[in-house]
Amino acid sequence: MRYNQYVNFTSTTYIVAQVFALLAMAAFTWSQQCKKRKSLLIYIILGNSLNAVHFFLLGAVTGMVLAIIGAIRFGVSIYSINKLWLIFFLITNTVAAFYVFEGYLLSGTSYLAATLIIISSFLKSDHWMRVAIIIGALGWLIYGVLIGSIVAVVSNAIFLISSITGWYRHVYIVKRIPVEL
Repeated sequence: MRYNQYVNFTSTTYIVAQVFALLAMAAFTWSQQCKKRKSLLIYIILGNSLNAVHFFLLGAVTGMVLAIIGAIRFGVSIYSINKLWLIFFLITNTVAAFYVFEGYLLSGTSYLAATLIIISSFLKSDHWMRVAIIIGALGWLIYGVLIGSIVAVVSNAIFLISSITGWYRHVYIVKRIPVEL
């Protein structure tokens, strides 16, 4: 059941929002196939920026604000993963979610997803960074269902699969100890 029962799937605004979500999907999907952290984060910044426009067009204020904070946060985390930045962004995320509160289900889901992804961007371990992103992506998938965005649901499902694939390719296989006969 969608949170917003009054989505007009044929309006121009909805269709344009879906185009932005589709572009965000491409950026997010590609990000998880990047081996280098900086490249991965640059694509995520692009995806968050496109998603912010998508959420704005759908009137999903919590998602828009948290996506903007996410883009800024990932930009900072390219240069620093200092724990003070982590605390700053966790507080910023919490205050923002409080001020744009749209109900426990909608704001709570996006807040928890964004919080996990905030934590991911300041982890030194590639493994734990990717695991936190995977769990956060699941939260954003649920948020897409709640706001009635078809492309956001598909996008987050693909991003989730891509994240798991990226984790498998760049972390699991690399760290696996070969078994010799």
